[in-house]
Amino acid sequence: MDHNIVRSYIKELRKGSHQAFNAIYVMYASKLYGFVFMHTKSRELSNDIVQDTFLQLWSMREQLSMEGSLQSLLLKISYYKIVNVFRSQINKIEFEDYIDFADSLQSEDTSVEKNLYYDEFLKALKLSKTLLPHRQLEIFEMSRENGLSIEEIAKTLKINEQTVKNQLTSATKTLKKELAKYHIMVLVIFNIVYGPF
Repeated sequence: MDHNIVRSYIKELRKGSHQAFNAIYVMYASKLYGFVFMHTKSRELSNDIVQDTFLQLWSMREQLSMEGSLQSLLLKISYYKIVNVFRSQINKIEFEDYIDFADSLQSEDTSVEKNLYYDEFLKALKLSKTLLPHRQLEIFEMSRENGLSIEEIAKTLKINEQTVKNQLTSATKTLKKELAKYHIMVLVIFNIVYGPF
């Protein structure tokens, strides 16, 4: 792509040219969509992120550098938007979904990215579990990792079923709160696979 053409578009865009903005959109939108879709696997989400990326480009048009790579800038903007989406998703996910996801990874032929995600999840889970009181940890592992029912746990530990439920609820809340802090693993995966921009 002719660097001089891009520079001329940037120059006009900095002045508020809609024509230059449209030209830049046509030039980069498809490539940017492919990049975003590769990570999100969602057409709707990819379209939203691409649109938001160009909206941000427009809002920062007066500060654009004539020397930097416009493509790199657009990729960087969309990259952080992808990360923010993943962060919000991780913060919303029910903890049981983590367990289901981990179980599915063990039984499937997985990609490098999924294996990395799973490894990061296991590390985060192991660290988070150290914060649980002994009895909560015991009940959590019996329920979520060994597959025992509430009734079976109550009988084994010689406590009533409501106590098991209460302890399991408390353990799950603690782990969800702690795991929400580990959204940085998404950044780690991106950096390993694609490198920082």
